Amino acid sequence: MHVTIAGGGIAGLATAFYLQEKAELHGIELAYTLAEATGRWGGEILTERIDGFTIEGGPDLLLTRKPWGIGLCLDLGLEGRLIAPNEERRKTFLAQGRRLVPFPEDFTLVPTSFMPIARSRLFSVRGKLRMGMDRFVPPRNATDDESLASFVRRRLGQEALDKIGGPMLAGIHGADPERLSLLATFPQFAEMERKYGSLIKAVRASRNQRGPSGDAGKAPPMFQTLIGGLGELVEAIVNRLRGDLRTNCPVTGLAGLERGFEVPLDGGVLKPDAVVLAAPAFVAADLLDGIAPLLSARLRQIRYVSSGTVSLAYRKAEVLTQHDLNGFGFLVPESEGRRITGCTWVSSKLNHRAPDNGVLIRGFVGRDEQEDAVAMPDETLARAVREDLEHVMGLTAEPLFSRVHRWRKGRPQFDVGHLDRVAEMELLACEHPGLYLTGSAFRGSSVPDCVRQAMQTADRILGL
Repeated sequence: MHVTIAGGGIAGLATAFYLQEKAELHGIELAYTLAEATGRWGGEILTERIDGFTIEGGPDLLLTRKPWGIGLCLDLGLEGRLIAPNEERRKTFLAQGRRLVPFPEDFTLVPTSFMPIARSRLFSVRGKLRMGMDRFVPPRNATDDESLASFVRRRLGQEALDKIGGPMLAGIHGADPERLSLLATFPQFAEMERKYGSLIKAVRASRNQRGPSGDAGKAPPMFQTLIGGLGELVEAIVNRLRGDLRTNCPVTGLAGLERGFEVPLDGGVLKPDAVVLAAPAFVAADLLDGIAPLLSARLRQIRYVSSGTVSLAYRKAEVLTQHDLNGFGFLVPESEGRRITGCTWVSSKLNHRAPDNGVLIRGFVGRDEQEDAVAMPDETLARAVREDLEHVMGLTAEPLFSRVHRWRKGRPQFDVGHLDRVAEMELLACEHPGLYLTGSAFRGSSVPDCVRQAMQTADRILGL
């Protein structure tokens, strides 16, 4: 069996890795070609190491609640390289004018208890009372999809949406909560409402089921990463792969044969038994125009948003005289009218990210319908982020250097009804035996989601 995989981001890399490992485990004869259009592997996972600073251009953490990212690290023998954020500095803030107001303790989109909210300076009295009313709001009887904004507004009120939901979703997905699918992004919240009728009741029930825990029963960290950044994950996969690996090698077309496919590449034509499209949906759509026009049209319906990051390296002594960095960073509501959607104090959040005398800060830009900043020249964009940091943090120190990373059409948007559309795409793909779709555009966009889909794709190809 020969498989061609188009796309060398984490989805394509993980598909190749699990195909290789599982074929060997089950005694299946396999050859594969992994083709990446650009000159490097990893897609949006991009780690740079400059003068003792470790800079992530894209994702920097693996959510442990979705175990497939950590599982891949373990499968690659990287367990000794895993680290967690500094929990003693977990405090996160919301930008309000020239102030940073702390979120309640253990804040998430769902309140874990009411007292931290009651003590918080972030919400008005009316907003606090409305969030507490979650226990008395009847559950929604319908089982169809709804937007995240509708869900949060219905259960917790408009203020919770403006000050928690909106800023969080802009940071995670670059998304407009009014369009974002609840079932595609936070299905656990729909399940909590269905089962308990209240989010607060669901959280309390979950805590009661776990029971009291001392240090021995301490819950695992919510996030982990690798000491040298997630680029280590990419490097480890590539070092393990034994197939035909090609960078600077875009797949330029796809034709269906009576048995298998014809895939033109630079330097020749492949005729694999199976093709995995692990590229962005709009790239896959171009490749499928000739053989699956309806599937191609459905793929084009997946919207993408452009985003970027600006990393700024400083001398610690100069920064700490201007702002206390005891925390993870802050989020910025759209109502603030700032370029940045959020900011991470990277060297406070994670060890091994800056030298002892240095500080690393990362600003995020770009959200749904606010993507113009991503098109700015590097110097202009870095200056705009620094102006926002001066306004919010009072930070005027001159950085040692800055690094700009931009991801044009890099974030797929899971609009309401997304999972129904994906199910239709999967059925359309089944009309072409040996054709597989995988990656961030379908059933989850995080690194662990992509790894999970890659594992499932490998099993389907091998018939496991």
